[in-house]
Amino acid sequence: MAQVTLDRLTKHFDDTPVVKGISLTVADGEFFSLLGPSGCGKTTILRMIAGFIFPTSGAVHFDGQDVTSLPAHRRNTGMVFQNYALFPHMTVFENVAFGLRTRKVAGPEIADRVARALDLVGLTGLERRPVPQLSGGQQQRVALARAVVIEPDLLLLDEPLSNLDTKLREETRDQIRELQTKLGITAVYVTHDQEEALAVSDRIAVMEEGECRQLDRPEVIYRRPANRFVAAFMGNMNLWEGVVSSERGGTVFRHESGLTVPLPAPATPADEGAPSSPSAEAESAESAKHAEGAVHLALHPQAARLTGDDAESTIAGIVSTRRFKGATVEFTIDAGGVPIQVVENAVVPMASSQPGDTVRVHIPGDQAVILGD
Repeated sequence: MAQVTLDRLTKHFDDTPVVKGISLTVADGEFFSLLGPSGCGKTTILRMIAGFIFPTSGAVHFDGQDVTSLPAHRRNTGMVFQNYALFPHMTVFENVAFGLRTRKVAGPEIADRVARALDLVGLTGLERRPVPQLSGGQQQRVALARAVVIEPDLLLLDEPLSNLDTKLREETRDQIRELQTKLGITAVYVTHDQEEALAVSDRIAVMEEGECRQLDRPEVIYRRPANRFVAAFMGNMNLWEGVVSSERGGTVFRHESGLTVPLPAPATPADEGAPSSPSAEAESAESAKHAEGAVHLALHPQAARLTGDDAESTIAGIVSTRRFKGATVEFTIDAGGVPIQVVENAVVPMASSQPGDTVRVHIPGDQAVILGD
């Protein structure tokens, strides 16, 4: 296991900055994800941690030791690639044993360690199977076994599930997390899939254009995005521009459509680029602040509710789209030209609303987030 520290890490390709002064620490035994859209620099960071490329400036430390200039083979990391990178002319056994042979491990020990690695990923009995005869999920598990069989200090995973179908992706995702927990190994995981990162990570760094926009626990990033980029990237979130003002001892958000949302104290603002909330107490203190003036109100579609009541914090609209998803129904409500996304449980009466129906949408202020950027 290893603690990984990145100190003001930058990387330029020619004159183009791809990673811009990233500083963060991955704790020993942590499952840490780099999450962001294509081109945000997350894979470049992973490759600098692995030693496949070197930074333009800054440093990489493993357990306090500067490894910035060490080549990849001297860092004792295991890497799982997006395209598996298996040798098609070799069997499962030979693929998994490859790293051990290059380290000149004795034959009997190789057989024992390969057997244990294949058992960990559920591939016992397939040792002699040629790689081309394996399914995509089996090939990914071979790649995972090959990475852990060398007993690395650090497991690096670069979009390891992107080539799998949805069901297999979820199964393999859970297996990777279970394996990491069982081995107690530090893992750095790169993905563009929000749900994937939320499901497996201890902490997530959300990346945009080479910079970290928010670093925190999955629950905090999902419920309390630090800025508009994170709010928009983490799902189909409602974002409304308006103003916040103090009225009769309370705080109110007002939108030009007429929507008025009382915001209870403590409310839920988030400061731009705020990295990590170290404790619940700090989060609570931070959430007690409101910046008056022009802001954005962010709300997850699952928090909004269709209602027949003409109550406070509701706005009238017309159902423009309805998408049945089995357990849930997704609606888009046109509220005077303002689209509102709503996700309802399929069993509630309002879930039967159809396009063209007039409804009211309840916007709960206690589940909304004020973004000042």
